[in-house]
Amino acid sequence: MKILNTGILFLLSILFGILIFIYVGNAIGWEAILNSFNIFLSKEGLLIIFLSFLIALIGALRWKTIIKEKISLFDLFKIYTAGFSIQYFFPMILFGSEAFRASFLEHKNKIGWDKALASVIIERIVEWTVNLLVILIGVLYFFYEIQKPSESLILILSISIFFIFFILVVVYIYIFKKNSFVRKILLKIGKKDFKESVILKIEKRVFEYFNLRNINLWKGYFFSFLKIFVMLLRVWFIVLILDHFLYFMPSLSILSFSFLGTMVPIPTALGVQELIQSFVFGNLNINLGVSSSFSMLLRAGEVIVSLFGFVLFFKAGFDFLKNKIYKNEK
Repeated sequence: MKILNTGILFLLSILFGILIFIYVGNAIGWEAILNSFNIFLSKEGLLIIFLSFLIALIGALRWKTIIKEKISLFDLFKIYTAGFSIQYFFPMILFGSEAFRASFLEHKNKIGWDKALASVIIERIVEWTVNLLVILIGVLYFFYEIQKPSESLILILSISIFFIFFILVVVYIYIFKKNSFVRKILLKIGKKDFKESVILKIEKRVFEYFNLRNINLWKGYFFSFLKIFVMLLRVWFIVLILDHFLYFMPSLSILSFSFLGTMVPIPTALGVQELIQSFVFGNLNINLGVSSSFSMLLRAGEVIVSLFGFVLFFKAGFDFLKNKIYKNEK
C-alpha cells in the first residue's frame, strides 16, 4: 500500500511539473528550449556534464572525510551518485537517498549502522548549512537588485527562509550543547538497555563530529564551499554560452533560487525550475528565453549524473538480492 501511494504521488508530481513546464514554455516560447538541446549536444554540453560530475565527486570527497574509514573514493562516489539519483528522481520519498546510502554503505563495508547513518546525517547538516548561507545571501542580493519587490513576495520568501534557518539554529544549538535529547526519550519510555541503542550511538557520533577542534569538521565545510564554487562556475558558464555575461553576485542569486527550486518535491524540479528562473532572470534584466535554456541545460547535466547513479542503484539492488538468495541456498 505504501509503495502504491508513493507511485501515485510520483505520477501526480510529474503531471504537475509537466503542466508548469508547458505553461512556462508557452509563455516564453519553445524556440529557446529546443535550442538548449543543440547546445547540450555540442562540446559545451560535455563541459556541463564534466562540471556536474565534479560537483558529485566533491560531495563524495566530503563524505569520505566524515566517515574516516579506508573506503575508496570511487566506491563512495558510486554510492553518492546512486543516492543522488533517488533524491533527484524521487524527491517525494523523504530521506530515501539518505536511507539508501547508509544501508548500502553498511552492507558493502560493514562499518556499523551507527557510523553509516551518522555519516549521512552529518553530511546533510554540513551541506545545508552552506547551502542556506548561499540562499540567504543570494535572496538578499536579489531584493537589493530589484529594489521594489512586492510585499507578498517579501512575505513568502521571508517566512520560508526564517523557518529554514530557525530549524538550522535549533539543530546547531542542540548539537553544540551536547545535551542528549535521545537519552531523555529512552529514559522516559523506560528503556533500560539504552546504552546499546543505535540511535544513541548515532547521536554520540554527531556530537563528536561537531567539535570546533575537529579538523574534519572544517574539511567538511571547505568541501561544501568548494562544491558551491563549482556550482557557481557551472551557472556562470551556462549563462555565458547563452550569450550573456554574469558577475559573481547575480550568479549567486540564480544559484540560491535554484536551491529553493529543489525543495519542491517534483522529480528533476520539472517546471518548477523554469518557473522560478524565469522570475529571477526577468527581474535581473536577462532575456526570459535564456532562463528556459538555462534550466534545461542545468537539468540535462544533473540528469546524466542521476542516470549514472540510477544504474548503480539497480545494480546494487540486484547484487543485494543475489547475495540473499545465495545465503538462503547455503
